[in-house]
Amino acid sequence: MYRNQEGFSYPLTLTIILAALFLLTIQLDQFISEKRIVNQAETVIMQEYYLLSSFKKTEKRLSENVEPEESGVYSFKKGSVSYEISPVATSLIQITFKIKIGSDKEISGYAYYDTDLQKMIKWIEKN
Repeated sequence: MYRNQEGFSYPLTLTIILAALFLLTIQLDQFISEKRIVNQAETVIMQEYYLLSSFKKTEKRLSENVEPEESGVYSFKKGSVSYEISPVATSLIQITFKIKIGSDKEISGYAYYDTDLQKMIKWIEKN
């Protein structure tokens, strides 16, 4: 009975193939997870860049104009940023930014501009 080896190669081959498929499945799952994380990080960095660019553009417009526009939109390659300006005090203006990139949810941020100092003094990002 010990010398009978008929049928030994089929279970061994099946085990090796199943082990290889299992390892490939684990690698594919890891690749998909990493790709998703990279896409999310790219979107977050893009939102921060658009927000910072909008802050700088608005700060430049406010420092050049005495009476700025109350609202507007900045268009970028993959999204847009809308803003609304409202006075808080005699020398303080609040600017509300809303970022929309593709089908992702809208991100908002607030900035405070001091008309005496002619610069942004504070900003807050809200998710």
